[in-house]
Amino acid sequence: MRITFEQWLKSYRPIMGGADTATFGAAMKTRFIGPIRDTLAKGKVLLFGDPDANPENFKGILGSAEGIDFVGNEFRIPLKARRNQAVGFRSENETLPAPGASSYTYLTEPLRYSYALFNITGQLLKAASSNEGAFVTALRQEMEDTVLSNKLDFDRAAHNDGTGVMGRVSAATPPGGANPVTLTNQANGAVGDDGTINFRGGEVIDFIDTTLANVRAGGPYLVTGVSRSALTITVSPTPNAAVVGTDKIVRASTDSTSSIPNNSVNKEIQGLKSIVSSTGTLHGVNPTTYPFWAATQTAIGGAISDTVLRNAKDNIGFESGADLEGGLDYAIVTTRGIRRRYADTLLANRQVVASQTVKLHGGFSALMFDENPIFADDATSTGNVYGLSLKDLFWAQASDWDWMDEDGKVLKWDTRRDRYIAVLYKYCQLGTTARNRHFRLTGVTDDTR
Repeated sequence: MRITFEQWLKSYRPIMGGADTATFGAAMKTRFIGPIRDTLAKGKVLLFGDPDANPENFKGILGSAEGIDFVGNEFRIPLKARRNQAVGFRSENETLPAPGASSYTYLTEPLRYSYALFNITGQLLKAASSNEGAFVTALRQEMEDTVLSNKLDFDRAAHNDGTGVMGRVSAATPPGGANPVTLTNQANGAVGDDGTINFRGGEVIDFIDTTLANVRAGGPYLVTGVSRSALTITVSPTPNAAVVGTDKIVRASTDSTSSIPNNSVNKEIQGLKSIVSSTGTLHGVNPTTYPFWAATQTAIGGAISDTVLRNAKDNIGFESGADLEGGLDYAIVTTRGIRRRYADTLLANRQVVASQTVKLHGGFSALMFDENPIFADDATSTGNVYGLSLKDLFWAQASDWDWMDEDGKVLKWDTRRDRYIAVLYKYCQLGTTARNRHFRLTGVTDDTR
């Protein structure tokens, strides 16, 4: 049975008097990893998956490697590329159609490796013996911060395109060695132009050129302020004069430099922007060669409505042959602003909004459209709506979130420092087996954020 973080702390207290790295590490591994996994998935539709849910429950995207082969560090799934078309009508005693066969290819994608680190000082461990209250407070704060930061960043990556780009410097107002830095807005739905939605302050970032090959000098930079109305971020130190308009922003480590970068460029999982797209190679399959391997992407340029959503679903149903009336197996993911505007249309039509909002398995609350849940996720780009066939999405996992302890130690001594480091890791990739069963609407009227 999984327990909460507070319950875990209470269960650990009886042995705090003899706290050491081995005892504490063992407790983290056996009692704490379950609550961490639950916390990292809670409230995030792309991260949630429950294989034990019954058909009436919301299952999310299952994190199962069933039916998935791993070749080295890549997953590989057979894909029927073309159906056998040796069919047709003939006259009596006429030659029948030439026999044919289906053709196959493979979906393949390298796994990606996500990490979250925190440290416990030797002094904090000693406090477990002499000052239990100080230990509990400090540990809780450190773990909550680490898990929350990891959750937000992982969810951001699951909405992105694998490049690691968090935003782009506006070409209209390049920094030129000044603060704050103006970012390009995402209103047009272009990949990489996410405004300020991926920043909350405290992120360590690199500025990098449009080729994603050259990190600008003067970094790494710490985001110290965010203005959503002005679409700016303030960074420390002041941007180097080398930072120019159209430069991109990526998450980095505090020891990253322009000569030896330490950042997430091209190391992140595939996300909705690359999966739910009408163009671009995905999992090694190019829609130019296989036209069915394309999601439906539509520029709306207007308000959300029942008609807009129904047209999108009908198009998907026609192109893919999928049954989209399967209730909780098909989900709509968008921003708070668009979901709020959709709720307003229900009020305008004198529908009872309360009856349209349901609590789903997994702690989710959703507005319903045609028996499909509408989720709001803060990592969704402004002006975007995604329609997702959840049963055609999957997590290829070589490991779920776990502690790095191949050396037998959950807490590892940081050489020449009086502290111990714990590393959470996950080896995985997000993928789909039916790209044409998803849709993306861009340019939908949204609220400023």
